[in-house]
Amino acid sequence: MAKILLVEDDEMSLDMLSRRLQLKGHEVVVAVDGKKAVEIARSESPEPIQKSP
Repeated sequence: MAKILLVEDDEMSLDMLSRRLQLKGHEVVVAVDGKKAVEIARSESPEPIQKSP
């Protein structure tokens, strides 16, 4: 499945979303802020990027 970068600053939402994606067979990489998300996106090359509004 896909390697997904999940960016979320709310810990409960991050945990719930990452668990659901992992249960669907995705590899999930998480970041809690935009700066870290950019660093991870450059190094991990995820497919889709999910960002909170």
